[in-house]
Amino acid sequence: MKQKYAISKDSKTGGLTIQEYAELSKDMFSLVCEESYDPDQIQTAVDEGRKSLIDTLRTPNLYPISDYIEKIADTVVDLYQQKDAPGDPVELVFDDVELFQRQEEDVETEEEDSVEIEDLLDDEAPADQAPEKQPPAEEPLDDASDESLEDK
Repeated sequence: MKQKYAISKDSKTGGLTIQEYAELSKDMFSLVCEESYDPDQIQTAVDEGRKSLIDTLRTPNLYPISDYIEKIADTVVDLYQQKDAPGDPVELVFDDVELFQRQEEDVETEEEDSVEIEDLLDDEAPADQAPEKQPPAEEPLDDASDESLEDK
C-alpha cells in the first residue's frame, strides 16, 4: 500500500499542515487525516532537535512509522529553514512494498554476517587462548590438626 503525506507551511502565519493520504486503488489517494500545528510550537521543536520535532509531529491521529516520520521531520526542518515557503505542499510518497523488501535485504545481510553455531562450539581453543593452570586448592584442616594447635 502506498501512503502520501502533503506537508505545507502557511506563508502568512507560519503554521504547518500535514495531510496523510492512503492509496485506495492504483494512483487514487484518499485523505485519511489532516493535522495543523502552531507555528511557535513547530519552530521550538525544530530548534530543540529532531527527536523533539518527531514527538511534536506525532499525534494520536497522525503517527507514521519511524522511517516515514524521519523523512517528514527532515522536510519540515527544510521548510522552516527556508525564508520563503513554497506555495505548493511538499509531497512525500511511501510504498510499503519497498519498505518490506528493504527489511528483507537487511535480514539476509545479518544472516550472512552471523557466526555459525558450530564455530562457537568448537572444542579446540587456539594455543594462545589455552586456559591457565590454577594452583590446587588448600585442603581444609581436619579435627586432629585443630587439637594439636590448641595444645601449643
